[in-house]
Amino acid sequence: MNCIICNENCIRWRKQNNGEQRYYCKCCKKHQQENYKYNAYNSETDKEISLHTKEGCGIRSTARLLHISPTTVIKRIRKISACVVKPSYILKGNKYETDELRTYVRNKTSRYCSLCYKKRH
Repeated sequence: MNCIICNENCIRWRKQNNGEQRYYCKCCKKHQQENYKYNAYNSETDKEISLHTKEGCGIRSTARLLHISPTTVIKRIRKISACVVKPSYILKGNKYETDELRTYVRNKTSRYCSLCYKKRH
């Protein structure tokens, strides 16, 4: 088996409690399995979480669709968002369009406007 991280050959290293063979990579010193039963360990899970988030799915619906825990979805979203790089500058002379988003905090009488970050009455 080749390592998922560094693509080097792995050696057999004991077995899991459920009988699955574990492997150890001497290069990156990571333990791994060939097949994971829990879907959160799948390498495509981060891509699917970001796609569901872009489509507007909530955390619980994403967890239900991918058959993983909502806590895992939250952790993965935080991990994905940490890798997002903010643009360093805005070009002058270009036109940008923004939409106003109105948010309510606790009740509908305390409104917040996303563009000016001020409390509206």
